[in-house]
Amino acid sequence: MRITRLALKAFGPFTERTLHLGPGLHIIHGPNEAGKSSTLRALKAWLFGFPERTHDNFLHANEQLLVGGCLQAEDGRELAFSRRKKRKADILDQDGNPLTAETLAAFLPISEQTIFESLYGLSHEDLIRGGEDILAQKGEVGQALFSAGSGVSSLRGVLAGLESEAESLFKARGAKQEINEALAAYKETQITMREASLSSRDWHELNNGLTEAQEALRSIEEQQREKDRHRRQLERLQQLLPQIALRNALRQQLAELGKIIEVPDDLPARRLNVERALHTLTRRENDLAGKLTQREKMATVSPYQAVLEAEAAIEDLHQRLGGYNKARDDQPNLEGMRISCKREAADFLKMVRQDISLEQVEALRPVLGRKKIIGELATRHKGLQQGLTQSEKDLREIQREITIIDGELARLPQTKDAAGLNQACRLARKAGAIDDDLTVRARLTENKKRDCLTALDRLTLCSGGLEQFLSLRLPLLEMVREYETAFKSHDERHRDTNNEKARLHKELNEAQSRLRQLETYGNTPTEEELVLIRGQRDLGWELIRRQWLKGEDLVEETATFAHDLPLPEAYENKVAIADTVADRLRHEADRVQAFVTLRTELQSLNAELAELAKKETDNDLAFTSLQAKWHTLWEPCTIIPLSPTVMLTWLGEAAALRRSADELQANEHELSRKITERQELRIALSRELAALSAESPTKTDELEPLILQGEALITQLTALEDKRSRLVEKKAALLKNSAMVEGRKTDFIHDLLAWRQEWQEVLADLGGDREIHPAEAGDLLDNLHSCFAKLKETDDLRKRIDGIIRDTQRFEENALALAEIISPARMGQSAGEIVAQLKTLLNLARTDKTLREGCLKKEKEEANEALLLSTERKDLEYELAELCRLAGNVLPEELEAAEKRSTQSISLVMSLAQTEKNLLEGADGLPLAELESQAAKINPDELPGEIARLSKGIEQELTPESKRLSELIGEKRTRLRQMDGNARAAEAAEQGAQLIARIRRLAERYIQLKVAGYILTSEIERFRRENQTPVLAITSRYFSELTLGSFAGLLTDENEQGEPVLVGIRPNGARVLVARMSSGTRDQLYLALRLASLEWRLASHEPMPFILDDILVNADDARSKAALKILGELAART
Repeated sequence: MRITRLALKAFGPFTERTLHLGPGLHIIHGPNEAGKSSTLRALKAWLFGFPERTHDNFLHANEQLLVGGCLQAEDGRELAFSRRKKRKADILDQDGNPLTAETLAAFLPISEQTIFESLYGLSHEDLIRGGEDILAQKGEVGQALFSAGSGVSSLRGVLAGLESEAESLFKARGAKQEINEALAAYKETQITMREASLSSRDWHELNNGLTEAQEALRSIEEQQREKDRHRRQLERLQQLLPQIALRNALRQQLAELGKIIEVPDDLPARRLNVERALHTLTRRENDLAGKLTQREKMATVSPYQAVLEAEAAIEDLHQRLGGYNKARDDQPNLEGMRISCKREAADFLKMVRQDISLEQVEALRPVLGRKKIIGELATRHKGLQQGLTQSEKDLREIQREITIIDGELARLPQTKDAAGLNQACRLARKAGAIDDDLTVRARLTENKKRDCLTALDRLTLCSGGLEQFLSLRLPLLEMVREYETAFKSHDERHRDTNNEKARLHKELNEAQSRLRQLETYGNTPTEEELVLIRGQRDLGWELIRRQWLKGEDLVEETATFAHDLPLPEAYENKVAIADTVADRLRHEADRVQAFVTLRTELQSLNAELAELAKKETDNDLAFTSLQAKWHTLWEPCTIIPLSPTVMLTWLGEAAALRRSADELQANEHELSRKITERQELRIALSRELAALSAESPTKTDELEPLILQGEALITQLTALEDKRSRLVEKKAALLKNSAMVEGRKTDFIHDLLAWRQEWQEVLADLGGDREIHPAEAGDLLDNLHSCFAKLKETDDLRKRIDGIIRDTQRFEENALALAEIISPARMGQSAGEIVAQLKTLLNLARTDKTLREGCLKKEKEEANEALLLSTERKDLEYELAELCRLAGNVLPEELEAAEKRSTQSISLVMSLAQTEKNLLEGADGLPLAELESQAAKINPDELPGEIARLSKGIEQELTPESKRLSELIGEKRTRLRQMDGNARAAEAAEQGAQLIARIRRLAERYIQLKVAGYILTSEIERFRRENQTPVLAITSRYFSELTLGSFAGLLTDENEQGEPVLVGIRPNGARVLVARMSSGTRDQLYLALRLASLEWRLASHEPMPFILDDILVNADDARSKAALKILGELAART
């Protein structure tokens, strides 16, 4: 599988950013915070899904996060898909339709991110941790290979963790481990259960006493409850008697009031409001009658009627009065200004022409209409004059530059054609840095040859040279592995047999020792012995029966059975012996059982030892045959083999030597081809240099000096030709420019002649007989314009003075006419005084009018108010009548007394209700009738004495007896708990069950840990057996390249415990343990192991992308370059 495209559509800092990843190595680099880590997280999210919580949503919300891309399988099939941050249906095709996980699994078989990162990912932290693990493992081959192959770091820590946790659970001789502690606690519970016992008779006596005490206590408590109930009843009546008396008195008062009509609660307030409103209404009616009398007195005719009729005319004159006064003041000033303006206009005219007067100046007004034309002509004259001057200057400068260029062209040498030399240099450059390449290749070839010879020397089993070694027909690696497996199987069987034999001998010695110990206590009876003796007893009884009952002659049989004793006595002896053996078997059952068990165990152990000896013989015969086949396998290559494990390593080194030899031949062939190619290029360059240069070519075998010499000559010739071309082009441009400038000069001369004629025609009226220069034309036009402006200002002032005179006369005529109508007595005054006095009269008339209009308005308002007051009085009288009706149709003066009777009745009813409520609350649920009945039967004077008697009986008789019985019951219960072992036994049993469950759970965990450690160790060893030789050969090559030849490679050695470990080999053959390597070198060793494992995996698995993150951050430039070269070669195959 290969990633061809990664689309960061909405992720982290990226929006619609796409990375196209073609075949080969890709390096994604940039400054800090450029998004490299975000890109890596996006790739993981695309392949395996977004995490539940992400920090890459600072620009795009969670629901907008989207990463896409394209995967390409090994057969060329492609899958383009995108992934969103969703819990379900997060994989989408190009059209946005959901894809199943199975579709992706066809291209990406690894669905777990952690497994993918372990196998096909490597970060800087992983690299550092891998180097540290190699140091912690002391170079142990199996763990190093397994860690690199699986990507799992800290294998030693994992194994140590498993062992540590197992030891924390159980140790054979431990005490503080969890299983050990649980077993000890379980034994304690068993002891507790055995010790928990109880006396039946004592228990029954105590139990009966407890029952009797409980019955007595219940009787006392019942008496106590009854007396307490009666006492509470009397106390309740004692407390409620005052309330009962109060209730009777309230009921008597209500009866005395008789029938009362209840008035509404708000009736008193409503009555007071109505009375207050009537009082206020009467006062307002009196005030209104006084105001109406005053309004009638103001109904007379106004004395200002004529003034009000002329109001508009008076107001108009008054507004014009200010303008009239100002115009009379301004008239003399305006006349002076008119005279001054006319004098200034004459002065401006003299500046233009002195031969005409102001009356003739209108003849010059058309000249002002041509002011724009005159300005344009003046500006054009200046430009034409400047253009003519600049043209003459440019022509002189162009001629000077042409003279200089002609001199430079005459001094330049003749050029030569450098096309052949240029072609030769280009072909030489196309060959690349061939000199450096040859030097490096020669050094690498020599180093490779020396490495091959060194590696051949290390193969001690092989004699002869490199060619003879390459012709050897070595066994196949798979066959050697089969023999290694067979040899190891034999070793394991032999080791297992020895271990089993030692175990059996140890158990046999222990059983014999225990048997001897039993025998020290005397002969141990057995079931067989008892059967034998009982048989003899039965035989004696049979003889007695035959002799006594049948009368048979049994002398010989009796002699054989009884020897010298009489038959009955002998029979009795046999019966006694049989009974004794039977009793011993019963009484010494444990000893007998141990004896039988030990004897059976000895027989079984001897049988197992015999079987084990036979198996050992068979194994030895099979191993002899296996060794013969092993030596036969190596006879074609005349090598006496060592063990298969050693020969696997030997074959790995031999295979590495074969590859190195193949690489050596390829390097030598490529070196020869490069030397020939350089010689051909050098001859071509020398020939071209000799043809173009007077200097002889550089005498050297290297190509670079000739290339530099040729390129320098090409540069020189090219620069000379470029300079000549630039000079010729510049001269042509100058000649062309000279012709253009000459044409412009002629145009300027013609334009100046035409301008002069037009200038004279336009200014003929302004200058008269004299010629006007363009520089003074502007001043003359400005003076002429000022002259006409002053004349216009003079005319405007004259018109304004005439208007003032006309307006003043009209104002005076209007004022006199109005005064004659309104007040003829003022006719002799001035117009201004008349208007001011008329304005005063108008103000007085307006004030009088306002007052009269206000009185009329008030009169209407007061009439309306009188009508409203009458209506309000009717409403209040109706409200008062309604209140009297609610109080029982009483008169208004009787209303207050009715209210007081209603209030008193309501108060009595409320007090009675509260009293009855208090009685019900204190009666504890009794009805009032029953409470009154109880109170009627009780003499209040006797209540305190009865209550005291009941309290005394409860406190001094019943309570002490109840306390005594309770203490007795508690004492008996305590004694029963102390005697009763059932509870303790049950608790112990329950605790034992819990401990058994805990022991079972801990034991399962202990077994899991031990099995996991065993499986992991076995898998590490299996992985080492299957992959050690090929992977270490590849690792050795990578390690040499990564360390720039500081190490020639890697080998396996054995430590003090006989375990295989990795060692580095210096070019001089010195061996370096991993503990003596620098941390950087150990990191490179781990990188070499990871790369070798990946290359070995590619032989049997589909290629996958290998993703690295900051692994070269601590490497120098040279080693980084070597690492990138290796990664580039590896990337061509992934």
